[in-house]
Amino acid sequence: MFEGALLAQFHFLRPYWLLLVLPFAVLSVIQWRRSDLGKQWEPVIASHLLPAMIVPGSQRRLFSPLWVSIVMGPLVAFAVAGPSWQRGESPFAQDAAALIIAIDLSESMNESDLQPSRLQRARDKVLKLAKARGDAYTALVAYAGSAHTVLPLSDDSSMLLHYLDALRVGMLPRRGKAPENVLPIVERLLAAQGHGGSLLIVTDGANDQSVPLFADWAEKSDTQLLVWGMGKTQEQLDSDAARGLTARAQPLQEAQLKAISDAADGYYEQVSVDDSDLRSLTRRINRHYQLSEDSARPWIDGGIYFLPAIMLLFLLWFRAGWVLRW
Repeated sequence: MFEGALLAQFHFLRPYWLLLVLPFAVLSVIQWRRSDLGKQWEPVIASHLLPAMIVPGSQRRLFSPLWVSIVMGPLVAFAVAGPSWQRGESPFAQDAAALIIAIDLSESMNESDLQPSRLQRARDKVLKLAKARGDAYTALVAYAGSAHTVLPLSDDSSMLLHYLDALRVGMLPRRGKAPENVLPIVERLLAAQGHGGSLLIVTDGANDQSVPLFADWAEKSDTQLLVWGMGKTQEQLDSDAARGLTARAQPLQEAQLKAISDAADGYYEQVSVDDSDLRSLTRRINRHYQLSEDSARPWIDGGIYFLPAIMLLFLLWFRAGWVLRW
C-alpha cells in the first residue's frame, strides 16, 4: 500500500527536460554504428581479408565509454527533469490548525438542562478544547442576532480564558439566533492569517434560513465546519422527566444543526458528559489541518538523489584513453 501511494504521487517537476533523452539517443546510435570497425572498413578491404586485418575494438564492451554514455545520458535527463514523490515542509506552516470558535449568546443558552447552564457548559468545554490544543491559533466570535469578533486569532490561551469569562447572554445588541452572520467574520480572520482552518459553532439551535447560506459559503471556502450542540434533545428531556427530573427547557434543535453541518459538508457533535466529544472534535480539527497543509507543502526535487551516481560515472572520463571519437 505504501509503494502504491508513492507511485500515485510520482511526477516530474520539469517534465520538458525529458526531451534531452532524444539527442542522447541519436548520439548513442551514431557512436554505436561508428564502433563497428567491420562496417567502417568493409568498402575498402576485401571481405575474405577483413576478419584478419582488423583488431576488435573495445567500445562495445559493457564497461566502455560508449556504454557509460548510454547509461549516463538518460540518467542526467531523468535527474534534471525533477522526479518527485514526496512533499517537504512548508516554511509558512503553523504548529497546529487555526480554529475559530463561535459561541451562541442567544436567550436559549441560559437553559439549565445542562448544569449550571448551556452557556457555562459551553465555556467549560471550550476551555478543555483550548487546553488540549496548547498554543494553537484560536479566535473567539460571539453571536446572537448579530456576530462580533471577541478575540482575533491568537496563540495565547490565557487571553481566550479571559474573554470567555466575560461572555454573557444578552450582551449583544441584536437578539435572535443567526449563525450565518459569523461566516464573513471567519473569512476575514482566516484571510489575515494566510491559511485555512476550522470553524466551530457552539450553539443549541439554528433557523431554517441558515441552511442555504451555509451551503453557499461551503462552495466558496475550504474552511471546515464543526457544529457542537449544547443541550438535550426532546427524547433526552422526556427520559429525564420519566426519571423524575423536571428541568424545563427548550429542546436542542438537533435537526437544524445537522442540516447546517450537512449543507456545508461539515460535522455535527452533541455535547457529552465525558470527553468523547472533545476527542472527536480535536481529531477532526487536526486532520483537516494536515490535509490543508499537505496541499500547500512544496514537492521535494528528487533529482538530487541521482547526483552521486552521475558524478561517479562522470569520473570515469578522467581515465587515460577513455574517449569517444566522432
